[in-house]
Amino acid sequence: MSTISRLLPENTLENKLLALVFAFFFGFFIWQPALLSPDTYSYLRADITRFPGYIIYLRSLQFVFGEGYAIAAVAGHLLMGIAAMSVFFKKCSEVFNLGNLSKIAVLFVLLFPYFKPINVALNITSEGLAYPLYLLLLTFTLEFLFQNKMSRIWHIALVYLLLVLTRGQFIIVAPIIGFLFLLKLKRNIFNLKALLTFLLLLLLPIISGLADRAYRSVFYGFAETTPYSYVNAVALPLFVSDQDDFKLFEDQNHQVIYQNSYNRLDSLQLLSSEVQGSYHEKYMRFHYNFPQICNQNIHEFGLNYYADIGVVPPKNAFAIEAACKAMFPKLIAEHFQEWLALYYTSIVHGFKSVFILVFIIVLVFLSLFRACKHFQKKNAFILLGCLFILSNAMIVAMASHSILRYLFYNYVVGLLIIILLLKKFIPRYEP
Repeated sequence: MSTISRLLPENTLENKLLALVFAFFFGFFIWQPALLSPDTYSYLRADITRFPGYIIYLRSLQFVFGEGYAIAAVAGHLLMGIAAMSVFFKKCSEVFNLGNLSKIAVLFVLLFPYFKPINVALNITSEGLAYPLYLLLLTFTLEFLFQNKMSRIWHIALVYLLLVLTRGQFIIVAPIIGFLFLLKLKRNIFNLKALLTFLLLLLLPIISGLADRAYRSVFYGFAETTPYSYVNAVALPLFVSDQDDFKLFEDQNHQVIYQNSYNRLDSLQLLSSEVQGSYHEKYMRFHYNFPQICNQNIHEFGLNYYADIGVVPPKNAFAIEAACKAMFPKLIAEHFQEWLALYYTSIVHGFKSVFILVFIIVLVFLSLFRACKHFQKKNAFILLGCLFILSNAMIVAMASHSILRYLFYNYVVGLLIIILLLKKFIPRYEP
């Protein structure tokens, strides 16, 4: 309770209510059993296919607390979540002058991921760190873009690196912030300080990649990025592939891996050609069977295959990643129309409706037009939020399948966009 009080120092009714909500929130979840999964053990083993952020967090807790690492991890998830939700809630209220109903709605959506089915706090997986880090990044971005706090660039850089080294799906966030910064300053971007700030935002993805390589070099002896990107991304191209596609690859090892993967999918009827129906029906076959197409198929076989021919672990993880990287563009080019249709269907599935997707795209163009003419915080945030939502949905659909676990981060951003639109088009509306 004292920690919560420090986050909400002003003795107002709102802060007292927030402190009470967060106290009950912490008390409710801290007594729940932690949820362990195969992902949990992959972090505890420090698998080379995992990003370093959560490995360091979880193994540090295991070192300090031993068998009690799980309850310590849940407590950490809760405390970091409370801190991040508090500062984000207060900053949104301040920047956008939210009314009481809006505040209640924002708080509800902020708390939602901690309950079923996502269970951010109880699941011993990277979301427990990534969600608070993302909220902090949003908070610092609001201050940086809309309150002219240029020094927040260092907070953005630090939190961004921690976030991307925990979940790589957010790598595009920094360039998007840089784009909004460019729209804000326009010609003034050539001021030396502003230009350096802009360049830093553009370079942060490269810096994160170098940091990932440095970590892997120190702990594994390989200066490579996390070898688990193309292994996932090739799943959809495999799903739409044909038996003779092995001829697309010059490398004999790639041919063997492809043929085995294709034959297994064919035997399980996990190919697009096996589904006689709409693209939605085809996608749902892919969606519900993603682990069998990816993790339990091409990745597992590839690791064993390379190990059998003398590529010892963990080098075999990089070998199968390289093989999938080589297959990815060739399979897409060979079946582009089918792949594109299913990729689009995956994005739509993430939005639950094509109308929501179209609405977001229209908002991007309208808010971009307005922000170019006049950089005003409401229009600019709508643009920023829509770009965050759309880019994350596109990356998730490209790299995996569109599930709630990967998409929930921007739900509160979507709510804020709705609130700002209501305020804009219904002037007297004050939720």
